[in-house]
Order: sequence, then structure tokens, then C-alpha cells
Amino acid sequence: MNPVDFSDQLVIRLSHTDAAGVLFYPKIFEIEQELFEKWLEAGGFSLRSMLDGSLAPTPIVHCEGNYKMPARVGDRLLVKISGVHVGRSSYTLAWTFSIDGKMAMQAQVKRVAMNVATGVSVDLPEAFRKWIVETQNRTAQIS
Repeated sequence: MNPVDFSDQLVIRLSHTDAAGVLFYPKIFEIEQELFEKWLEAGGFSLRSMLDGSLAPTPIVHCEGNYKMPARVGDRLLVKISGVHVGRSSYTLAWTFSIDGKMAMQAQVKRVAMNVATGVSVDLPEAFRKWIVETQNRTAQIS
């Protein structure tokens, strides 16, 4: 992931597509998850730290995707974080997926920091919050 503009490129492979060779809708969230993990790493965090309890895990509580045009096998996607919303315990990352400079898809994924033992939301850890705010400052604020 490019740490300057939070972008990455990938090529649509056959395993990403349906029988018609078009990006299969759940794959947009598999791609988002992979890029989310790269974003964590760019900020000095990791999914492993969330899984082992050293950083409050932030499971997905809401996600949505919008297709503007089909993405087909061999298409090169430019994916980037286009905006951020940060709350007390939650944050949302908005993503854009472009092909040859044209918007192909958009996704938004909301995650909430939680206490694993109680299942209750908790404040975002301060160092992690700073990374989210830095990302927001370098992209855009979404509502």
C-alpha cells in the first residue's frame, strides 16, 4: 500500500469473478480486507495484534458496496481510501476502486473497537485513533 495516498493496485484474477468473468460481489470485501490489513501495517499496527488482544479488535458492523461499472478478468484496479469517519469507538473507511481513471466501485466498511470478553464497545486506543485521524486528514472526512 502506498502510504502517501493509501492506494494499491491489483489485477482482477479469475478467482475474483463469477461465471461471466465479472468481479463477484463478495470479492470486493475480500479485497477491502486485504487492503485494510496493509493500511494497518502502514500505521505500525497489525491484524495479529487485534487477534492476540494487544490492540482492541475492530470487527465489521456494517459494510456496503456500490458497483458503477463491471470489473473483468485482467482489469487493473486502483484502490484507495477516499475518506474516513471516526467516532468514539468506531471508524468507517470509504474506498474507491477505479479502472483506467474511471470509478468502477465504491465500498464503505464500519468497524467498532470492542472488549472481547464482554462484547461491549470500547474507546479506540489513542495511538490507533491518531492513525485513523491522520488517514482522515490525508484523505477526506465522511459523514
